[in-house]
Amino acid sequence: MIDQKLFILGILIVFAFVLNAIGVFTPCWIVDSFGFTSRIVPYNRYAPLWFLAATVSMYLSFVLYIFMILIYTYSLLIVNRKGYSRNVKKWFSLISNASGMIVCFTVLALILIGVNISKASNSSDSYTVSYETICCNLRDYIITLS
Repeated sequence: MIDQKLFILGILIVFAFVLNAIGVFTPCWIVDSFGFTSRIVPYNRYAPLWFLAATVSMYLSFVLYIFMILIYTYSLLIVNRKGYSRNVKKWFSLISNASGMIVCFTVLALILIGVNISKASNSSDSYTVSYETICCNLRDYIITLS
């Protein structure tokens, strides 16, 4: 039988992974005043260096989520076989550290994009971070699942 708190942790990890995947693979990260969009996946090699840093940061957050799911699965197996032993503490610490790094990478990417977009905007063309589009893509994804 799975411990209830461990089960809730697993649900939260999977839910956050789905949200991160939607955020990384959404097609409309940046929208200009003419309606053209720019995305993170696949990376545009002609984009500026700050966009490369934001892209790598979001890729790393996605990879860390996969790593965290694997660690959670392994720690779940250990807890089911042996209970909460001293060995499992290091795995939960690793999950905690991975989630902290994911938050840092995601915030770094949003700061890089937000600050540099405001610098790139001028009187003839303005750029915005398309949070609305990300929310709309999430809504469409949820509707597709149901």
